[in-house]
Amino acid sequence: MKKKIFIITGESSGDKLASNIVSHFDKKKFNINAIGSDHLKKNNIKLLFDNKQISVMGFVDVLKKIFYLIKKINQTVFFIKKFKPNVILSIDSPDFAFRVEDKIKKMLPEIKIVHFVAPSIWAWRERRVYYFRKFIDHIILLFPFEVKIFNRYNLKNTFVGHPFFEKKTIYKKLRLFDKKKIISICPGSRISEIKCLMPIIVNVINKIIKTYGLNFVFHFPVLPVHKKLIKSYLVNNINYLITTDENQKNFYIKNSILSVAKSGTISLDICKNSSPLITIYKTSFLNYILIKPLVKVKFGNILNIIANKEIIPELIQQDCTPENIFTIISKFLSNKRLRDLNVSNYKKIINKISKKNTSRLVADIVKSYC
Repeated sequence: MKKKIFIITGESSGDKLASNIVSHFDKKKFNINAIGSDHLKKNNIKLLFDNKQISVMGFVDVLKKIFYLIKKINQTVFFIKKFKPNVILSIDSPDFAFRVEDKIKKMLPEIKIVHFVAPSIWAWRERRVYYFRKFIDHIILLFPFEVKIFNRYNLKNTFVGHPFFEKKTIYKKLRLFDKKKIISICPGSRISEIKCLMPIIVNVINKIIKTYGLNFVFHFPVLPVHKKLIKSYLVNNINYLITTDENQKNFYIKNSILSVAKSGTISLDICKNSSPLITIYKTSFLNYILIKPLVKVKFGNILNIIANKEIIPELIQQDCTPENIFTIISKFLSNKRLRDLNVSNYKKIINKISKKNTSRLVADIVKSYC
């Protein structure tokens, strides 16, 4: 009889992690259902619904969709009760996953719950651990410093490293641009982030064109669903390339003289491809004033947090202006040594959080509960 697993992901990055993990399960022995997206679909995993339906960020956006999200939580709980998996594996997105798992553990305590990508209690709202340790059986960690923290709360845990660095990306060679250099720009994976950052980014691009001429191609690696939205901001004087395919994204990031990216998982994709990186982030004023008092760390980029210093330039909230972004871009474009130092510094940090078999380790932990 097949063992049953239900996977919960809440956004594209979690779907990508899940797709690597499920490749280590024999489909003849395991029946896997999920909330996921394109990556899990390619692995022939049956989806309850697409995680784009629950991908929201910030207090304000959640409040706008609160009744819809409650409906999706209840839909998920109903399905899990019927499916009766041996294990639920949730990946990131705790705001959705934990509400589902809390309800399930009270109804069906025999179902084991494993969570991958721990909430950043070391960054903000540490007391959350008292809530989720009630229903999580095992928490799987990306970063070595998290072990000590979760041991303190007697929550079973395993450090497995970050899966983004477990295997080398192999590229199909694509065309480059004669006498033009590529700048990759990543404005986020959520509509709210794109709408907030794209006007700023377009202003920066115009400053670059005014100063350096038409010597650059601006590469936007985005989700397919956001291609039309990104395009709507870009005018005729901008040489741009929008990619949605993983190979194309990685190839052009790898060949970029510089990348400018919203703080988040995309930063690690860029680091994997050894592109010099500048981090930017901005949210609505209301979101910011609600979140700011709860944050305990000085930096937004996880590699800066681990290094405990700004090895990757950050421009967050009020500092995230066209003028400030352009100033740092100009320094990078004119100084190869600065670009090389940027990459060299973040690679030292990546070596501390890398393992070659992360996805298999996660799969083995899940199997141990079946």
